[in-house]
Formats: sequence, structure tokens, C-alpha cells
Amino acid sequence: MRVGRFLTTVLSCFCLVALVHPAPLHAETPPQVVEGLVVGVAEGDRITVNSFGTEIHVQLYGIAAPQPARMDKYTGWYKPGQPYAEEAFRALSSKILHQVVKVEIRRNIVLKNDQVALAVVYLDHRNINLEMLAEGWGWAYRRFLNRADHAHYLGAEKYARSKKTGLWSQDNPQAPWDYRPNVRLRRHTGG
Repeated sequence: MRVGRFLTTVLSCFCLVALVHPAPLHAETPPQVVEGLVVGVAEGDRITVNSFGTEIHVQLYGIAAPQPARMDKYTGWYKPGQPYAEEAFRALSSKILHQVVKVEIRRNIVLKNDQVALAVVYLDHRNINLEMLAEGWGWAYRRFLNRADHAHYLGAEKYARSKKTGLWSQDNPQAPWDYRPNVRLRRHTGG
């Protein structure tokens, strides 16, 4: 009998607390911010940051850079890349490679069995993601943009389009999510 009364009292307290402090619906957790050294640039929108000995694979939030060429040296499988992929890679490398940056992680996602932080990268209070878009090295990646950032990222892309900078100097650039290259095998040339 005492256990039943005790449980009733505890449950009543929990209900009272829940009524006084209701949990917000769909509340976004504040982004996690880490600082680290950029130790690698994989593509025009993917980097690796070393934060106190932990390597973090980062996909730049809100930007989709042109897809680079890929080749598997063992199988000979080759996939050609998009125009301006190499230029986007070099632009990002020249901005942040071997620099200490702040990484504002918006969410973690899994890409090809690898956990990747979807994040905004800052160097000296500069938003590198927005700089890459404004310079024409990618598309605003609407799929992952939240409402608060939508106008900023689309505005940066629109600015680059109007100035015809970077990949926007092409007549009709194809977005990476629409890009379907012909995959082929290359013959081994010996050596």
C-alpha cells in the first residue's frame, strides 16, 4: 500500500513539472561548436578537421560543390568529374587548409558508412560556406538548409550567378544532384 501511494505521489510530481515546464515541440538543439586544424580537403565542400586529436569529417552545410573525377586504382573503375570541381577544391584549400577554424555542427549524417558532420566553417569570423557560394564554387544545397539560413545561402548563390563567377561562367551548369556521368573501366597501362 505504501509503495502504491509513493508511486502515485512521484507520478503526480512529474505531471505537475510537465505542466509547469512543457517541452517545446520540434525544438532545435543548439549547434555544437568545435575548434580544430584543417588537415585535409577532399572536395570543394568536404574537409577533415583535427580537434584535439580527433579527426572530424565535415560536409560544408548549405553548399554542394561540383563532383570531382574518381578512379579506383585496383579495379580501373573511372567516373569523370564535373567542370570546376578542381577549381572549387583549390579555392577551398587555399582558404582553410592548415588553418585553425571553428566548426559549427548543425547535424551528423552518415555518407557511405562514414559519419560526417554537416557544419558551417568559420575562419576569423568569416563564414567560409557563404564565401564559397558567393565566389561561384557551388550551389546552395536547399535539401539541408533550415529556414533561417535559406535566404542567406540562396542570396550568395544568386550573387555569384549574376556576376558569372566560378562555375556560373558556364552557360548551363549542371547541379551535382543531377549529374550522371558515364562510369567506365580504364585499361591498365602497365608499370
